[in-house]
Amino acid sequence: MKDNYKKIRLQWIIIFVLGVFNISIAQKKVIAYVPNWIDLNSFSSSIQYSKLTHINIAFENPDANGYLTFNSGTNTIIQAAHAQNVKVFVSLGGGSVSEGGAIRDNYFNLITSGNRTAFIQKIYDYVVAHNFDGVDVDLEGPAINGDYGGFVIALATKLHANGKQITAALSEGYGGANVPSSTFTAFDWINIMAYDATGPWAPGNPGQHSPYSMAVSQFNYWTGRGLPASKAIIGLPFYGYGFGSAANQGISYADIVNTYPGAENTDQVGSTIYYNGIPTIKQKTAFAVQNAGGVMIWQLAQDAVGSKSLLTAINQVINANQPPVSSSVLIQAENYSSMSGIQVEPTTDTGGGSNVGYAETGDWIAYNSISFPTTGSYLIEYRVASAVTGGKLSSDLNAGSIVLGTVNVPNTGGWQNWQTVSHTVSVNAGTYNFGIYIQNTGMNINWLKITKVGAGLAARTASEVIEEEKPVVTVLDVYPNPADNVLFFTTEVSAATVSIVNSQSGIMVSLPKVNNNSIDVSGLTAGVYLIVLEKDGIQTVRRFIKK
Repeated sequence: MKDNYKKIRLQWIIIFVLGVFNISIAQKKVIAYVPNWIDLNSFSSSIQYSKLTHINIAFENPDANGYLTFNSGTNTIIQAAHAQNVKVFVSLGGGSVSEGGAIRDNYFNLITSGNRTAFIQKIYDYVVAHNFDGVDVDLEGPAINGDYGGFVIALATKLHANGKQITAALSEGYGGANVPSSTFTAFDWINIMAYDATGPWAPGNPGQHSPYSMAVSQFNYWTGRGLPASKAIIGLPFYGYGFGSAANQGISYADIVNTYPGAENTDQVGSTIYYNGIPTIKQKTAFAVQNAGGVMIWQLAQDAVGSKSLLTAINQVINANQPPVSSSVLIQAENYSSMSGIQVEPTTDTGGGSNVGYAETGDWIAYNSISFPTTGSYLIEYRVASAVTGGKLSSDLNAGSIVLGTVNVPNTGGWQNWQTVSHTVSVNAGTYNFGIYIQNTGMNINWLKITKVGAGLAARTASEVIEEEKPVVTVLDVYPNPADNVLFFTTEVSAATVSIVNSQSGIMVSLPKVNNNSIDVSGLTAGVYLIVLEKDGIQTVRRFIKK
């Protein structure tokens, strides 16, 4: 675990993957590392224990004789956590310790075959004395030596015999290859560190340090080596890295969203900071719910509060605690699982972040484990830009085995002039790998959105729709889009009930009154919203952008 950067209604929710759980929800772990260099007594009162299953106190380490350090503030967290049925582990090691120095030397001596029995007894005595539920071994990279496997297996034997558990924090790229597969049986689970692909230590390689694709590839690596999927816990970063003038260092998610309004809804801000916002955290959590044993957080003290909290976003996906009127998946185009011929570049579209570009004929992008919760019609929207005519894309499921249809991509007037094109498709309920194939060059894509639609919304898109400043269709739509202060409707809606929902949080933010077939949106902050209209028993949903 990297600890180098310590500063670092209408009942509606838009969640990634609705109601399709391969394993019981109760089995999904939400594990949060809590750093012991902060005021634990104070921090304990701010923890949302009901949204966690485990807490790992990071880090405690041995002296030369094998006696572990202890932060007395941990007692406060253990007591509060246990009162709410949350287990607490002690995490040994850490990223900095693993890199070298006296403490790592202590480990190298203590875990040898001749010394490990005495050291393991001291660890066990420590766990019992402080009422921990288990041990998390966080020896990484160069600290994973030839004695690691034997030590882990012996420690697991001792802990399991006495009702305690053992886990590890591991990364494919930082010592993972040195971890013997024989330890997979010993570990109760492994916290997969699917982050830190780059950072300030690599100034020549700026970019996203924890893309969605990394979560998928790390999961595939460990399960491909024999780790049961139920033991694979997907690590989520609550921090980002800056390259350049904005923050040439690690920076906490809380600091990012407090500094940059709207940052919670994207993955890149400033000049230039890369991190995981709410949509990506939800997407990764949905992947974990469907495929893995749960998620891990590094680290909890870096989270924001209120509606911007990443832990709350995780909880919404894990527990599906707000029943949806419809389900929707917003996928950032750059968060692909695999691709051919695609490049990622910064976007000037609303919300910032990145888009995929340089898409030529024959290129493709795939997004794994996308859920269509019920059989029926789905609206698929694509945010596109193009400076050429004749662009066309198609979408499919499971590598082309099910073709959904094609969409023409217009010349939008530039590679960063963005419009939304869409089509309505019929899909049987299930979880698929969703693909986009470039039928004819060329285009950029910023995001795609998949929405389960009812009769009212399906009528909108019997054929392709292009979002323009002024609509040319006679069915219900809204304009201008994006909007500044007033949003107009193309058909009479005076008798309809209208509500506005934040498309990211799923929270209803306004119940505007219709005046002259328009509504006032001047009080909304910039972002992406849904207009929900109900008239004559039919509910219709439209999406718009507030400038």
